[in-house]
Amino acid sequence: SDTQALSIEVIPADLTITTAALDDGQVGVAYSETLAATGGATPLTWSVSAGSLPAGLSLDADSGEISGTPTAYGTSNFTVEATDSWTPQDSDTQALSIAVIPADLVIATNSLSDAGTSGAYSETLAAAGGVAPYTWSVSAGPLPPGLSLDSATGEISGTATTHGTWFFTVEVIDSQSTPDTDTQDLSITVD
Repeated sequence: SDTQALSIEVIPADLTITTAALDDGQVGVAYSETLAATGGATPLTWSVSAGSLPAGLSLDADSGEISGTPTAYGTSNFTVEATDSWTPQDSDTQALSIAVIPADLVIATNSLSDAGTSGAYSETLAAAGGVAPYTWSVSAGPLPPGLSLDSATGEISGTATTHGTWFFTVEVIDSQSTPDTDTQDLSITVD
């Protein structure tokens, strides 16, 4: 009888990136998303072939993990590429984007100095997060008579005219298309 040695080469299925969308991120909040693909010969090598990731994020070439802490808000559009270990190499690309929203808007001022009736008073409220510029207002209770709040700068200034302790709530609104807000209860004692 006659025998013949034969071989069959089994090639991997085409490499296809299966990640079609990525979660949003937030400024100052740790981010982690891992890209996925099917087919090809592992291990895969990942890269950003066009555009760029949001500031503060990076792509691990071995694992496909996009991680880090975003440092600026906005939407970043980019293309990722996966390349396999077959000879010849197979690769696939996928256009993706990550929207990074601003950090939550918070009023950082939690107390104010006392005022006197004999001199000018000036204290500036502070906020962090959100999107500047901010708009300030008194949303409840009165400021001490003689003092006013500058809506653009957050400065409470003037000369108080009446003794007592005045309780009020300040509100800040940011400049996002859907504004973020925060409030803070404060008081000023006029002595």
